[in-house]
Amino acid sequence: MKLDQEKVKSFYNSVSNVWGNHDPWHDYSQKVITTYIEYKDIFRNSIVLNAGSAGNSYGIKCRLMYHVDIADEKIKNIDNAVIASIEKMPFDDLFFDNIICVGSVLNYCDALTAISELSRVLKPSGNLILEYESSWGFEYLHKDCYKKDACIITTEYIESSHNQWLYSPKYIINILKTYNFNIVEKYPFHISDGLFSRFLDDQSAINLVQIDKLLCKLPFFSKHGNNIIMHCQKNLL
Repeated sequence: MKLDQEKVKSFYNSVSNVWGNHDPWHDYSQKVITTYIEYKDIFRNSIVLNAGSAGNSYGIKCRLMYHVDIADEKIKNIDNAVIASIEKMPFDDLFFDNIICVGSVLNYCDALTAISELSRVLKPSGNLILEYESSWGFEYLHKDCYKKDACIITTEYIESSHNQWLYSPKYIINILKTYNFNIVEKYPFHISDGLFSRFLDDQSAINLVQIDKLLCKLPFFSKHGNNIIMHCQKNLL
């Protein structure tokens, strides 16, 4: 089953800021992703693909950045912006030194097709920072989608109901390995609030996220982040 990309495009074009203070859950997501990218600091003097950027550069310092998104309104005033799905991009093979694909962009795509395309345009030894929403998240405990390799859910965001994929970490790792990626690091987050969101409102649950830093080091809990950031490196051909 494919998602309605025109509906996804229309929704994100209509939102003034895809992160911007809509709720504590997504505010925290943006903070974690931005902090992680700054911590890695692997983009200097490189040509970077920002896949599904919505116009956000995440403070990355690089030689040149290309923004790709289906939501044309979000990137229309940005240099080197290309309106396209990350499942099919108009770039030559092995064009980019490094890639980021964050903001759960992967959850609006067919993961197999998207990762294949990201691998195609990335040079050997190039880095991929990939973030996605996991079906192993505690938020989905006792639901039909829990721990499924791939399933579609309906979620609420910015007073709108829309569909997206959830993927299991094992499923994503298998695809990454198929397309010649080595997993350097996994960083799960939204562990504690994913668990307590079943009992508390968003604000009360998000107040507990400081223990995420502890839980992500514990083998059982680290498997259950609602969101996962992966630092991947493409193997030499």
